[in-house]
Amino acid sequence: MSFTIQSKTDVFKFALPLVDYLNQHGYEEEAKDLGNLVDSCFPEDEQALEAHRKAFRLIQEKVVDLPPAYRKALEDALEIIS
Repeated sequence: MSFTIQSKTDVFKFALPLVDYLNQHGYEEEAKDLGNLVDSCFPEDEQALEAHRKAFRLIQEKVVDLPPAYRKALEDALEIIS
């Protein structure tokens, strides 16, 4: 499985499969936090992107056994929103 992250829209779309992966692989706390973030309403895209950036960085630090496709997508997403 690979993810194409080329835009801010792709960043938002990637969050959902990432939540699923985390839930399925024993990272319930991280999945819950990211799921709450995905479900949150933000008045502006910039606030949502900043929240995703923080969550993605935490996941990148805490979840060391992410498959390469997810790790690459996280890196690409962080590059777009940084």
